[in-house]
Amino acid sequence: MRPVKLTMQAFGSYGNLTKIDFSEPDQNLFLVTGDTGAGKTTIFDAIVFALYGEASSSTNKKDGVVLQSQYVELNVEPFVELVFSEGTGETRQLYTVRRVPRHLKRLTRGAGKNTGSREVTGSVSLIMPDGTEYPQKEADSKLGEILGLNKGQFMQVAMIAQGEFMELLRAKSDDKKVIFRKLFNTELYQNIVDELMNRKRSLEKDIAQIKTACQTETAHVVISQEYEKWEEMEALKKQIQNGEIVVMDQFLTQLTELCSTLRTRIQEAQKDLDTLSKLRDEKRDAYTSASQLQGLYNQLEEALFELKACEDVEAQIKEKMLLSEHIRTAYEIQAEYLRCQDAFGNLRNHENALKEQQERSPQLENQAKLTAEEASKVQELAEGEKEVYTTIYERVNKEMKLRKRISEAQAIARESQETRQAAETAAQKAREDLDSLEKKEEEWRTQAETLADTGEKIALWKGLNQELEALFADLEDAEKQLQMTEKQKKESEKAKKSYIKIRALYESQNQKYESMRRIFLDEQAGFLARELQPGKPCPVCGALEHPHPCATSESHADLTREQLDLAEKEASRLRSQQEQLAGEARAAADLAIEKEKGYQDKLEKLCGGMQELFKDAAEENAQNAAGISGIIDRSPLEFIKQQLETRKLALQKQYTQLQKDQNTLLKLQNQLSHVEETKKQGKLTVEETNQKLTEAIAAAKSSQDVLEQLSSSLEYPSEEAAMQEFDKSKAKWKKAARDAEDAQKKSSTASEAFVNCISLIQRYMDELPGLQKALQERQASYTELLHAKDMTESEWKPLTEEYSRQMADQLQKETDTWKQKKIAAQTVKDSTSKAIDGRTKPDLELAKAQMEEAEVKRRLAQEKLDSYKEQYKADQDACSILTPQMEKRGKIIEKHAKLETLYKLLSGNMSGNRMDLETFVQRYYLEKILYAANRRFSDMSAGQFELRMVDAANAGKGKNRGLDLMVYSNVTGKEREVRTLSGGESFMAALSLALGMADQIQESSASINLDVMFVDEGFGSLDEHSREQAVKVLQELAGGSKLIGIISHVTELKQEIEDQLIVTKDEKGSHVRWQIS
Repeated sequence: MRPVKLTMQAFGSYGNLTKIDFSEPDQNLFLVTGDTGAGKTTIFDAIVFALYGEASSSTNKKDGVVLQSQYVELNVEPFVELVFSEGTGETRQLYTVRRVPRHLKRLTRGAGKNTGSREVTGSVSLIMPDGTEYPQKEADSKLGEILGLNKGQFMQVAMIAQGEFMELLRAKSDDKKVIFRKLFNTELYQNIVDELMNRKRSLEKDIAQIKTACQTETAHVVISQEYEKWEEMEALKKQIQNGEIVVMDQFLTQLTELCSTLRTRIQEAQKDLDTLSKLRDEKRDAYTSASQLQGLYNQLEEALFELKACEDVEAQIKEKMLLSEHIRTAYEIQAEYLRCQDAFGNLRNHENALKEQQERSPQLENQAKLTAEEASKVQELAEGEKEVYTTIYERVNKEMKLRKRISEAQAIARESQETRQAAETAAQKAREDLDSLEKKEEEWRTQAETLADTGEKIALWKGLNQELEALFADLEDAEKQLQMTEKQKKESEKAKKSYIKIRALYESQNQKYESMRRIFLDEQAGFLARELQPGKPCPVCGALEHPHPCATSESHADLTREQLDLAEKEASRLRSQQEQLAGEARAAADLAIEKEKGYQDKLEKLCGGMQELFKDAAEENAQNAAGISGIIDRSPLEFIKQQLETRKLALQKQYTQLQKDQNTLLKLQNQLSHVEETKKQGKLTVEETNQKLTEAIAAAKSSQDVLEQLSSSLEYPSEEAAMQEFDKSKAKWKKAARDAEDAQKKSSTASEAFVNCISLIQRYMDELPGLQKALQERQASYTELLHAKDMTESEWKPLTEEYSRQMADQLQKETDTWKQKKIAAQTVKDSTSKAIDGRTKPDLELAKAQMEEAEVKRRLAQEKLDSYKEQYKADQDACSILTPQMEKRGKIIEKHAKLETLYKLLSGNMSGNRMDLETFVQRYYLEKILYAANRRFSDMSAGQFELRMVDAANAGKGKNRGLDLMVYSNVTGKEREVRTLSGGESFMAALSLALGMADQIQESSASINLDVMFVDEGFGSLDEHSREQAVKVLQELAGGSKLIGIISHVTELKQEIEDQLIVTKDEKGSHVRWQIS
């Protein structure tokens, strides 16, 4: 990347359109010079803003309205346009990026036209080498892709900003690692470490899952207390449940033995169950046979009892059968008799009705004639009343219409009078409103002039508010850093306590192991002593006589090699854990110190920002600004937060007032923009109201004339008199109409009654012959039935009176039941006698007791067998699952141990080796950078200094210092921290390092092409010789293709660097011009 042309407008101190062509200098090294505050660094800011959307400084970030120039009107749009090239020779391509910051713009229409302002959002435009514009939303990411560096990295290697050129030199290894990762593409090595960590965690998860599965399956194991090794297995099971998977192999061995024992017991229990089941079946069959025979005897006894009962009631049953037949016959005759009586009743009713209608007929005919004559007379009277009502209705209706017109005329007259009065009032009010408006116009203009600068005050307020928000963000970072520091201190203390605890456990276990080992060896010696025989050589010393053989102790006779090995493994495990926790405690303590230092750095930065903020605060905050530097010794964050909150409240109060002023100004501007129109409208209103008043007077006189003319045409003295005559006539007509309607209804009713009477007489005469014939047929049928049933009327009637029809059914049912019971009892008697076949009655209770005793023995045997089978199934299933799980666990643990060792080595988590793989690789690049840097540093310092990395032996001790830099003095022959360099020495070292890094970037990465370097100030800290050497180095570097610009106001540099960009400043802002050699 190489800048070609920079264009600025309304940006910072540059108000008018300013262009800087970087191709004008004859040499690649040029000087940007001018007085302090002239705008030199603003050129630097503009380049960085064009590329990244922010000004160059990382400690005092500026963007948005803050970047807008105060030297031009708000209607001039601020922007920065940078043309830069990528590549060289035939591959050289030009890109143009134009960026507009967020800014204020003068309103050109509406209420605040030419006086108010509004905020406009920023934008970015990227023109590609082929002339096409890249999509705006993706322009920033495309710029990052083209440059290959983010803003922070770009500032480290290409733009050494004023006051910030020490950052890369003094950056910690972890910070350098992030920069180098992007520059030299070393993220692959960090990815390798991350992959190892992920694989290790995955295996740890598998181990934990297997452990959980083993604990779960072990819980399913059933161990009966009758098993001889029950206590030992239960102890092992409890250990496993507590997480001691190491005893799983021993537990599986005993579980296999338990399953074998259970198989043997199942076979024995099955044999016992078969024998007892056979005995139970025999007793059950004997009891079943006895139960069946007892049942036959019971049935036979019941059948004999039923037969005896049937014989006792046989005579009564026969009488009931006869009575049932007589009752049924009597009710059959009664039904026919009732049908005959119904026919007689129908005939008698028809004859009586015919006689009644024949007697009513003459009376009804006479009544019909009289009502018809009366209805005709009443109808004539109603027609006469209707004619009288119609005449009066027309006269009254005409009167009412006339009176309605009079009422309307009166209303018009009143309305005209009211209109006249309203017009007089409106005219007066219009004149008063016009006078009031002219007074208000004068007041509004005075107030608007007072609030005219509200927009500029709001812009200044937003700048202060942004600085305050940045301080709040820094405060939040410091609070988080403090929390992390406190948390790390607690973790460090916790790690220390864990180490002390495990150390005590290890010492105890180690003493236990040594004691057991000594006892075991003593017991081994005793074992050999027991085998010695007189005259036979000792297997240890070869002696034939054994006067004092070792005596063994019975209390340690059960100590085995396996127990000793377990104790040794436990001691070894605790020792490893002790070493691990010691390293963790040491690392935690180092990290706590580092986090504490980070917190102090953030606090110092925050305090510096506070001083800048309160330096421009109001007079009442001057005391706060003066006391900021002393807050570190007394709860600093709380004090800072309190001061920021106070400042925030003050700014909010100020902004609230500014918003009110702005709203008031907009309202005033809106009112003033319409005041002339309102005044014009007021004058028109006065003229219109006068015209309406004249018209209202004329209308009132006209309506009064019409009213008098209409009043002279009235016939009735009042509306009530007219309505009274109308209502009286209408009532007479309505009454006559109702009388005529009633008379007509009476006539119709009488006529209809006469017609119905004639119809009934004819119908009754037609139906009488049929009813007489039906009666004769029913009488004949009744007589015939009496003869057929051989029963007289005096015989059947008492039976129907004494007995109901249901009694016959009941008697028949009792008879049928008796027959069925007798037949059933006889059948049972015959069948049971045949089935018993002479056998004696059994002892059922004895047979049942024998059967139940056999069943109890069989059930106990079955329960015992089921218990063995259930226990065997649970234990065998658990054994089948646990065995492959433990084999799988062994393989995973072996793999995990290798991965963990490799991970700790490559991630820098081993005690004494805190340098990770990526840092180790980056040392290769840093070594090359330092080689190139020291060539310049040596020239600048007259061979006095050179930069070195921390040696490999110390790079991983305590923490990762693999990329930390030291300075070696060829005068003293000693190394020291780069922080100990003086200001001038630090500048030379930082400049040399930046040049060396640029060389290495150019050499190792084809995708990053940095052909530019700007150095902002710093030369004032050099003596004459060092300055001459530094310029000489830069001139040599500029001899290639790299463009180097030095921003400085040092006078001596003007004599040493011929091509100069001179920056001046006046009341219209900053200006630039080239002075070429």
